[in-house]
Amino acid sequence: MAATMREVARRAGVSVATVSYVVNGQGAVRGIPEETCSRVRSAISELQYHPNALARGLTHRQTHTVAVVMQYPSIFSGWSGFTNELMHGITDAALEMGYDVLLHTRNISAGNEITQDKHRRELSVLLDGRADGALLLRDEEDPLAEALHDTGFPFVMMFSHSASNKHWFVDCDNTEGARLAVDYLVSLGHRRIAHLAGSDVSGAARERKRGYRAGMKDAGIEVDDHLIFDAFSAEHDLGPTVELLCNSDPGRPTAVFAWSDDVAIRLISLLRQSGVRVPEDVSVVGFDSTALCDHTDPPLTSVHQPIYNMAATAFRLLAANISGAHPDETAVRVRPGLDIRKSCAAYTGSAKQT
Repeated sequence: MAATMREVARRAGVSVATVSYVVNGQGAVRGIPEETCSRVRSAISELQYHPNALARGLTHRQTHTVAVVMQYPSIFSGWSGFTNELMHGITDAALEMGYDVLLHTRNISAGNEITQDKHRRELSVLLDGRADGALLLRDEEDPLAEALHDTGFPFVMMFSHSASNKHWFVDCDNTEGARLAVDYLVSLGHRRIAHLAGSDVSGAARERKRGYRAGMKDAGIEVDDHLIFDAFSAEHDLGPTVELLCNSDPGRPTAVFAWSDDVAIRLISLLRQSGVRVPEDVSVVGFDSTALCDHTDPPLTSVHQPIYNMAATAFRLLAANISGAHPDETAVRVRPGLDIRKSCAAYTGSAKQT
């Protein structure tokens, strides 16, 4: 069994309180002689005593642990360039600031339990003392942010935002990013541009669809709703899109804007299997511009949001929130860019543009 603080005190011939002060680095502050502190440290080494982090957290009301709260556990299934860069940014910032990270992936949408009860249970788990604050990657209408705010528990929303100035967040201007994608494809002569859209419960996906529509309208192109396909993830059935792009109809789309890199990369793979060339037959643009985009065939043109930096910024904001600080900017909206690679080509007139 693990040694206890009481056993250390007995071995060193001191009180439990003295051991506690030495363990917490307060020996000199409390006026404990160095000889006594040395004796305590020797006892700790001999007994291989390890302080109980949870117990210390309860005593000091701080655990130096942050919960990363995802909407769905499936975000960690399969491969995802977005998830890789997100967690890289979070963990690097955590190491820099001396925090541990706790992943919280309760699926509140699964099963038959009443949703309100699930939210209440999730809230109680987050408030059980294991974490000092939370980074939220949740749908915009999810009630967790409001519930946490009502309790005073520190949190920061990331890759989503709130109209309320009381919620701190770091997000990208997704609407502008989608317009950049459409503008680029239009500049190459494409007018029949399809959109692979994410779920409407995702604020980012809704904004990207809105930006797609706005970009088409600005170019004087009427949006054809038959060219908007559901593609919530790379595992979604992309068959209808591939079938449309494979046929010889002169009115078929000549370009596709996908709401995420993962979906765009999956589409390119399926098109290749079907004999459709990218970009010779179809141009494809993704969103996120993760490192994977440089290693696809062809390399994927994509709207760039700095995922790593955004995640790290969200973590630093949360650390400030936990400490009681109030930075000048607590609602961060990052402007996107467009990373042009080799998955797009100019329209050559092989398909009818209307």
